Amino acid sequence: MVVSVSKFFLYTAFFLLPFPFLRIVSNLTVSDVLIILSFISIAISKNGRDFLLDYVFTKNIFLIPILIFCTGFLLSLNRSIYPYESITALLQVVFIFIIAFPVLGFVIKSDNDVKRIATLLIIPGIIVSFIMIALKILDIDMGNNMLAYEGWRGRLTYGGMEPSIPGRIILQNIPFLAFFALMNKKKTIKTLSILVILFQLLAVFLTSSRSNLLTFIFGLMLFVIFILRIQNKIQLRSILVLLGMSIFVFSIVYNLDDEFFSRPFERYSTILQVERSASSMERLKIIDKGFNIINNDPLIGLGMDNSHLYTKIVVHNPILLTWVESGIIGMIGFSMLYVILLYFGYLSFKKKFFGNQLFVALAIIMLMMFFGDMFMANSYKRVLWLPSLIFIVHYKNLSSSIRAIEQ
Repeated sequence: MVVSVSKFFLYTAFFLLPFPFLRIVSNLTVSDVLIILSFISIAISKNGRDFLLDYVFTKNIFLIPILIFCTGFLLSLNRSIYPYESITALLQVVFIFIIAFPVLGFVIKSDNDVKRIATLLIIPGIIVSFIMIALKILDIDMGNNMLAYEGWRGRLTYGGMEPSIPGRIILQNIPFLAFFALMNKKKTIKTLSILVILFQLLAVFLTSSRSNLLTFIFGLMLFVIFILRIQNKIQLRSILVLLGMSIFVFSIVYNLDDEFFSRPFERYSTILQVERSASSMERLKIIDKGFNIINNDPLIGLGMDNSHLYTKIVVHNPILLTWVESGIIGMIGFSMLYVILLYFGYLSFKKKFFGNQLFVALAIIMLMMFFGDMFMANSYKRVLWLPSLIFIVHYKNLSSSIRAIEQ
């Protein structure tokens, strides 16, 4: 009964996860509240004591990094101009690893649980991407509610978010969809999955986010390497079919309106020529400012979520940003979170992902999140971290299953 209630809250939270603009107060979203309710329903059950002791404390691999990070945060808090902003930012990080991660570990126990969550993430992603593209084709601007032509100069977005964030939200669905296409034997399902992937990629492409394009290329490379790792072959026919369908879909869209692609190509062409991009040059200058702040005082930061008051634009790298805002101790703690993810990624590759293609999808999502985060400012977005944490949870599940079989 407890598991059923907590699952209901968690599944609903994941369905609403791609809509972080649905806030109740400050940065507290509807999805956050549902995860908190799931946590409470477990904590007050007859298994609550074991849950708090094991999942929240003794078996929580992120507990020590969070404590180290909080130490850096507290040492830097007195320098914060707006301490309320610092505290709410900290609570978002604590929420991910001390509340959400234990709930994921308690509730998710099998491939079927992961498949359900994947489906609940994919459905709103499909809806959003189709609406974004449709409104773009129809040239309808709905302002910050769905599209923001004026604010982002023709780049697709929704919910008033910076375009790279919706792009990454949609992009993390692609490995799941690829898994469904690979595993399903019905040609109609395979074809439908591929078409959905293509439309989702088109939406990502039209966000004109260079970091999203690089993240997609990185994910595609991982997909090929990881599939070869577990099955030692690639289906050439499937690749040719996917390539042909890609050309077909993009040709149709291009013929509808060739200006559709002008803004994205304009931005993507600057990836290898940084000096041509004013925004890239500006970010490099901000990084220099960040290093200057660190040189002045590497031990104590400026206060979490307060550095933009000094640099005007937030430093777009989570490691450097944490050092600027929470000092070297906070940076060490926050970096350890990424190190743990990469370590489990290494172990998974070494074990050939337990021969589990769904787990391969989770590994790719996790590594894409890590790669994409290196180009992002505030890297404590639940919509990006929670799917990656499922990778850790499912690693433990698969390891436990294999140990049980061996015994």
